[in-house]
Amino acid sequence: MAFDYVLERELAFHETDMAGIAHFSNFFRWMEMAEHAFLNSIGIAPVVQERDKFWGWPRVRASCEYHSPLRFGDGFEVHLFVKEIKQKSIVYFYRFRKKESDGCFTAVARAEMTSVYAGFDVPTQTMGALDLESDLIAKLEEAPADLMKAARNQRPF
Repeated sequence: MAFDYVLERELAFHETDMAGIAHFSNFFRWMEMAEHAFLNSIGIAPVVQERDKFWGWPRVRASCEYHSPLRFGDGFEVHLFVKEIKQKSIVYFYRFRKKESDGCFTAVARAEMTSVYAGFDVPTQTMGALDLESDLIAKLEEAPADLMKAARNQRPF
């Protein structure tokens, strides 16, 4: 069973604004990248298609709080935690940290995102939330409370 995943990256030039700082919108892309990598790591496809039906994970809520900038070339990690497993959705907590030259990490941002398990029927053009399947639930667990508390409370100062 899994409750976290770490995606390591380096800030690319195209991800920066005119000042060479990570554009805020990229944090949401990185959350999705980490979620997809996490699901793949536990054997769950982020999107499934069978004939005229699709299953996937639309987002219904996302927020991000920024603490410190990332600059072009900075190495950083996106640490995903499974905060809560609900009947039809998963709530993720994310911690973004910059890797310093001494190997230590500095908190950059923290975020949350709720992804709903949903199906889309092409012929009828309808979409609806689905209950999480038992094989998916068997591969997940919520992150321990003490780990979540430590991740949420990490500050850059």
